[in-house]
Amino acid sequence: MRTWREYLIKRLAADRGRASGYLQAALEDYQNHGDAAVFLLALQTVVESQGGISEIAQQIDTNPETLSEMLISDVLPQIGTLTTVLNAFGCQISIQSIDTENADIETVPKDPLTSPIDGPNSVIEPAVEN
Repeated sequence: MRTWREYLIKRLAADRGRASGYLQAALEDYQNHGDAAVFLLALQTVVESQGGISEIAQQIDTNPETLSEMLISDVLPQIGTLTTVLNAFGCQISIQSIDTENADIETVPKDPLTSPIDGPNSVIEPAVEN
């Protein structure tokens, strides 16, 4: 007998489209609930299904320890890093409109560690009038 995770990894390894869909579902879950750990676990699972940390680190020309630390962190990687990892799987990030009538936009928490707009590294300068 295998574990659910082993079964999932085997299924994702056999079908990159399925891996892409799995990550898309995890990203939507993050968008709806704000739990970065769920998305990072999905990303870990796909990394493992696509050859593991050493293989993906080699493909993206990074140190395996760096990739491993990113995957076990509780903070989402920056968009450039995430894009690089996703490209190794043959995936990309895209933006699409949401159905605002059925979306529960207010439930997404503003986490200063993961929010790209309100995070600690973002600074919005006030307009200066001359």
